[in-house]
Amino acid sequence: MIVALGLAAAACGSDSDDVTLPPTSATAPVTTGTTVTASTVPPTTAAVTTTSSTTTSTTQAATTTTSSTVPPAAQLVLGQDRLGTAMFGVEPEAVVSYVAAILGPPTADSGWADPNSAFGVCPGTEVRGVTWGDLLVLFSDESGVASGRRHFFSYTLGPSFGASITPAGMATPEGIAVGSTVAALKSAYPGVYVYDGDDVFDPYYVVGENLSGFLTGAADTDTVQSVIGGVTCGE
Repeated sequence: MIVALGLAAAACGSDSDDVTLPPTSATAPVTTGTTVTASTVPPTTAAVTTTSSTTTSTTQAATTTTSSTVPPAAQLVLGQDRLGTAMFGVEPEAVVSYVAAILGPPTADSGWADPNSAFGVCPGTEVRGVTWGDLLVLFSDESGVASGRRHFFSYTLGPSFGASITPAGMATPEGIAVGSTVAALKSAYPGVYVYDGDDVFDPYYVVGENLSGFLTGAADTDTVQSVIGGVTCGE
């Protein structure tokens, strides 16, 4: 199950009894009329294969070839301002087409709905969620990214609870993925805020304003359960 975060209020120490997840942290809204653009590089759906050759004998030349296959989903780097090459602010259909060209058709599409939805309390007057397995991509008509038009504003990889993630291969530019240890998270992001959880909030982490997620715990051996980018929805 994918759970959207709201982070700013949590980082400030919200004590609301009826909030179960960390609240939203959003960038400053872009005023109406601001154009947000991004380039989308045509993806390749084929797996990438790398090879290497070595000589295994001094008396008789022999070649050993090893191969490693990179999952197509690895192209969808989990950035703080984008998913792959699709930046926050891009119009919805362009993002859906881009992700589908890499991962195939979506497994679900909510269509445009009330912002108080299964995704939480999202910004704007309408929200749409498109999923590919454990990857959720969210669109709205108003957020801290853009105003007055439908656009891409958030993604979530990974349910809040669960170890198996589909599609596999996605990670941040620093190599953090679902399953990475908290020690690796701290090494990749020295300024990361790690919260160990309490009766209200589950353990979570915050990297800047636009990257966050849930954890199994705050110890170095605990692991990342989800990676969330962009403006998040509260509950």
